[in-house]
Amino acid sequence: MQRLHPAEYLGLGRQVARLLGSCLEGASGDELRELARAYDPSANEARISAEVFLFHKYLLMRACVGVFPESEVDYVVGGLFAALNERASGLEFSPERQQAMEHMWQQRAAQFDRHFSQDRAEFLDEGSGPVHWKQTIVRFCQNVRETDNPPNIWAGADGPSHAASRSVTAALDHMVSALGEMNRLHFSGAA
Repeated sequence: MQRLHPAEYLGLGRQVARLLGSCLEGASGDELRELARAYDPSANEARISAEVFLFHKYLLMRACVGVFPESEVDYVVGGLFAALNERASGLEFSPERQQAMEHMWQQRAAQFDRHFSQDRAEFLDEGSGPVHWKQTIVRFCQNVRETDNPPNIWAGADGPSHAASRSVTAALDHMVSALGEMNRLHFSGAA
């Protein structure tokens, strides 16, 4: 299979970046912000926003891996990172700041991997309950504020954690659907 031109991967990355933005501004972003405030009322908004961004970026990476052909994932993700770097270029981050941001991304991705995989298995189990992503969302909360004795965010019938879980399910469905259409348009017939 012939690769796309680098400019096409950048264009695709820009589309994926817009998808990320729509999720951040949508219900899942709002519900996760509300949950973070409930979990740690003292957390500052910049920290919450950063964690919401990293959480959605992680979900988007997992969706890309699940949707695009294996041979194309690295190029699509590279296009996304290039598009995100374009958007950040006006912010003029120092090399140290960029390196710290990359380190934080790698750390968060590693933290989420185990939890997401376990939650995904539960999600795919037809006998599971209506609330999914429990461990992944707990990890998100702990990233907002690490504590030795975290509160049980799942207590009660329908608190902010339940709303966040439902919105994450909807966001993932939206991501997979949108990425599936991008895949169809750019890589139909790809193996």
